[in-house]
Amino acid sequence: MTGLIFLGLVGIAPPDIVFSGFGHPALATIITVFFISQGLINSGLLQGLGQTLAMRVQSLRGQVISLASVSVLLSTIMNNVGAVGLMLPTAVRMARRAGQSPGVFGLPLAMFSILGGTITLIGSAPNIIIASYMFSTTGQSFRMFDYAPHGLAMFTVAMLTWLICKTCGITPGTGAAGENCGYIKENIEDQENDPTESIETDKLYEAKSFAPLSTRKKQFTLLVLILAIAAVSSGLLHPAYGFGGAALLMVFAGILKLPDAYKCIDLKIVFFLGAMLGIGQVLEHTGSLDLLSSALAEFTEGLPPFWLIVMLLFVASGLSNAINNAASAVFMAPLAVGIASGSTLGTAAALMAVAAGANLTLLLPTHQAALMVLSKAPFPVSSFMRFGLVLTALCGLTAAVVITLIWQ
Repeated sequence: MTGLIFLGLVGIAPPDIVFSGFGHPALATIITVFFISQGLINSGLLQGLGQTLAMRVQSLRGQVISLASVSVLLSTIMNNVGAVGLMLPTAVRMARRAGQSPGVFGLPLAMFSILGGTITLIGSAPNIIIASYMFSTTGQSFRMFDYAPHGLAMFTVAMLTWLICKTCGITPGTGAAGENCGYIKENIEDQENDPTESIETDKLYEAKSFAPLSTRKKQFTLLVLILAIAAVSSGLLHPAYGFGGAALLMVFAGILKLPDAYKCIDLKIVFFLGAMLGIGQVLEHTGSLDLLSSALAEFTEGLPPFWLIVMLLFVASGLSNAINNAASAVFMAPLAVGIASGSTLGTAAALMAVAAGANLTLLLPTHQAALMVLSKAPFPVSSFMRFGLVLTALCGLTAAVVITLIWQ
């Protein structure tokens, strides 16, 4: 915000350009995703999902795979921080019952919930931002499941990599002796000193079961969500209208109370994204992005489309890990379009590459979902970085191949 206001004060751009980010449709769509995530939680639609999963799957490998798969599924229809919040208690209980370090479940939960956001339009902020930029550039927007081919491919590669690691005796989420041992030891001692807590947790654990159609409130929430997804997927409604309408219906039906609706909006993200989108508009208004795009176009001249996609994807991933995934999408989207216009690379393919790269925040645990898991089911940061480096390389190249085949 300071940088944005400074640009206005020194006369770089007029106020309507400086603050245009706060009226951006991408920001409105992201806010509606906060509403829908809270509505899903309030309705109880997903209540008991994690507990039912833990009761039906007994093996350690099966539990981790199931936990990761469900977190991916939830991250496609709601904010991935909300998805982590729903599954995190289950991950902690699974680790305690298996006598494992919390990171054995926490690291896959963090990484796969992040990857789940790559599959759908509303799965992550970068996907929403890229779709909005695509619409402003070409008049056509990416639809709900246009991201699914490369998103599912990255999830598949990540799961196969995890299985190969397990087969080779490597368990991502565990590290060198002593890492996080203080946290683990402290929590084990607490459980041993207070067995009542464990007994009460087990009773609660056994009491709930997953029944998504058991009440009218759950049925109504599911119907509204399906209708919104269908309307947006078919192109009938803009995402801001489709999911905004779904959020309003939840409010009118009493599923989402107004105080809860206001509280669920993460103002840090809203102000950050509004400011970043505004800075992006200022850069376009002043011609700075055109200048940078021209320089990059000369540097990349003659490169085949596949290698341009690889370059855009990994640059976006690097920025996403260093700064923020939404900021990476805002900054890289116009550059990608500029590079595409000066080469044989298609605009859709270039923007898809940015979306895929911006979502690959697996090198450092800087994503909100990863930070949330670290607070409750900590994993060694070094383990996250090692496994994340491998996944970033493999998933990035896989996504580049899929994007080239489908969008180029």
